[in-house]
Amino acid sequence: MRLNADKIDSLIEVIASFIGNEQAELRLFGSRTQDDNKGGDIDLLLLTKDNESSSKLLLKKHFMLAAIKKRLGDQKIDLIITSQKEITNDSFLKMIYPDSVVLKKW
Repeated sequence: MRLNADKIDSLIEVIASFIGNEQAELRLFGSRTQDDNKGGDIDLLLLTKDNESSSKLLLKKHFMLAAIKKRLGDQKIDLIITSQKEITNDSFLKMIYPDSVVLKKW
């Protein structure tokens, strides 16, 4: 995984400040999960327990991204917010989920 401990801690702190007491899981996917690749954006998947929780967090997505960029600097960051249930319904999520790396579970 090509994210150092400081960046991971920053990501976790920022996301934790937005999710409150929601049950959620933060995962890294894409090229940053592969040690032999170079460059690439930071692709994050935030999974919630249900659609209602993910809908609430989607309203805060732009604020989350702004807070992450403030902590990590101006980098390309993608953030997908969805519920655990959607993994089986969405072909893209089905594809990325198996190779994604858990950063934190709340």
